[in-house]
Amino acid sequence: MKLRPILAAGLALSLGLAALPATAQAPAAQPTQIEAGQTRAKMLLDRDVYSSDDVEIGEVEDLILNAQQQVVLAVIEIESRLGFTEKYVAVPLAQLTPSASNNDRVTLAMTRDQVRDLPGFRYQD
Repeated sequence: MKLRPILAAGLALSLGLAALPATAQAPAAQPTQIEAGQTRAKMLLDRDVYSSDDVEIGEVEDLILNAQQQVVLAVIEIESRLGFTEKYVAVPLAQLTPSASNNDRVTLAMTRDQVRDLPGFRYQD
């Protein structure tokens, strides 16, 4: 009976399965380690942020991704104990540099006064 191949093809299509061509390519290799130039988000989140004039100004609270899922902004929680108004500010990720000698610290390429003048960042959930 010739219905079996037709039933099998119909079942495969109904399950969303497509016949694979005989020359199917192997899937791309999945990464197995962090590549040169990449940084883990964990290495930035909750790290103390120091200004370029070596004043502790707060900590990295969040990372913001663009539509292409690339991290573009770091949200910093500014601490009020240092004479700042307690607020969040967003800075381009490229302005943060992790410390080579202290894993709990990143440096922002701005002075304390420049940070103080930044507009507040508000989440709109």
